[in-house]
Amino acid sequence: MYQEMISDVLLFVEVIKTGSLSGAAKKLGISKPSVSRRLNNLETALKNPLIKRTTRKLSLTETGKILFNQCNEISATLDDAIQEISEHKSRPTGKLKIGFSSYFANDYRASQMIAKFMQINPDISVELHSFTTSADIDLIEQDFDLYFTDNDLTSSKLISTLYCKYKLIPCASPEYLKKAGTLKTINDLTKHNCLLHYLYEHPVKRWFYYEKGKIKAIDVDGKLYASRAHFLVKMARAGIGVALLPEFMVSKYLKTKELVALLKPIKFQEAEVYVTQYRHKNVSKKLQIFLDYIKSQLISEQQVDVGSNIQHNFYHYLP
Repeated sequence: MYQEMISDVLLFVEVIKTGSLSGAAKKLGISKPSVSRRLNNLETALKNPLIKRTTRKLSLTETGKILFNQCNEISATLDDAIQEISEHKSRPTGKLKIGFSSYFANDYRASQMIAKFMQINPDISVELHSFTTSADIDLIEQDFDLYFTDNDLTSSKLISTLYCKYKLIPCASPEYLKKAGTLKTINDLTKHNCLLHYLYEHPVKRWFYYEKGKIKAIDVDGKLYASRAHFLVKMARAGIGVALLPEFMVSKYLKTKELVALLKPIKFQEAEVYVTQYRHKNVSKKLQIFLDYIKSQLISEQQVDVGSNIQHNFYHYLP
């Protein structure tokens, strides 16, 4: 009995808010005669008339005013609760497990991007891992949702799409250059101790550069390999050798003159970062929202950061 009465009270509130029986019927998806019948039932149960019906308009009786004033707020609160529950059900939840390459893991914008994503999506937790070996790159075995990788790892199982590029600068400390000599040509690199990025079980011993619009390569070597780019920065600052590093990692040390940019007329090929996913794995809602988010962040950065030293390839590259 009370369930029916509560339902009829909410219907009564809707009649008053819409201003007519037909308006309430349309909003609630029921017939006008049904609305009229239920109002009569409510008035009978309360043993008081609630509405004065005329051909032109509805007006409340004193009893009707009391009921409306008391129950209108309850109706609004119930509507808000239903809306919030509906939004909560559609809100993505769960955990994203993300792997980072060496360069991307050191980019402060990457951490800012993740932090902002988590603020926007508080019901999604994020697990971050930095990796260096190809054995780590098994999305099924390691249960990763995606990787940011230094290489295009597209295969029968994986698909990589270009995410962004980093400008690379060869640099060394003034102390090292005083001891080992300056570099005048690209071939002088072969005479120097080059600090090498150790990537996927192998040191990167070939550095690529542009000459007359074409890509060329020079083979380099050295006595130090490191899988973490920030360690190469420290070794370069310590005077150990020449390092080829992303500009965002060394710019402040170039300003303080702890490091010196070398071979300035020569442009080196940018380091690339790819979004790598399992080719045949269904994209979860939380992952799709993350992918859409990083697309929007890249587009926004392109619009506001015209002078950025990071050259991005945007929306159409991402899955």
